[in-house]
Amino acid sequence: MISIIIPVYNEEKTILKVLKSTMEAFQDIAHEILIINDGSRDATETICQNICNTQKNIKFIQLNRNYGKGYALRTGFKEMKGEFMAIQDADLEYDPRNLRKLCHQLEEDKVIYGQRDGKTGYLTNRIGNATLSFLCNILYNSNLCDIYTCYKIIPRKILESLDLSATGFEIEAEITAKLLLKKIPIIEIPISYSPRSRKDGKHIRTRDGLIGIWTLIKNRF
Repeated sequence: MISIIIPVYNEEKTILKVLKSTMEAFQDIAHEILIINDGSRDATETICQNICNTQKNIKFIQLNRNYGKGYALRTGFKEMKGEFMAIQDADLEYDPRNLRKLCHQLEEDKVIYGQRDGKTGYLTNRIGNATLSFLCNILYNSNLCDIYTCYKIIPRKILESLDLSATGFEIEAEITAKLLLKKIPIIEIPISYSPRSRKDGKHIRTRDGLIGIWTLIKNRF
């Protein structure tokens, strides 16, 4: 079984469509969906509770305030029951059908990343992602293209060995750093990606990128 963890923060406009798309994409594979509501202040909680009341394989976890994506994900990691963990964002940037395709490559000793097109998205975000991946490759002697991709599928036994502690977006850097330190193979597979604007609710900022850089350096040394 695969556990799909969806961290949510103020996504009332998109969460229902994401959940329905995820259920449809995984209807032919054993799965569970864990929604971690990271202190949303809109109607996200009500929407999620309503759909959970009609679906047995969806679990809703409410956090009492906004802790950050990393904290929300780690909360989901503790609650998951599947042999594999996958991450799905609650906006419409990532199509769950792509996540389903990545599952064809599942192996117990490898990690799968969904690699976004480096030419897609806003310039500042592309530069930030490229910089983080470049620094990662220098520090860890790797050859990765997109370490901050949302789509990561990790076997449970590997995930439990990482001892993660990040609370914000820097968890993307921490996961990659600790996988590379353990010499875990990371397979990148191209996926489609439809970035949204800050006006539409994109949360990551320049400060998050700087924290990510420090996370890569800190874990290396």
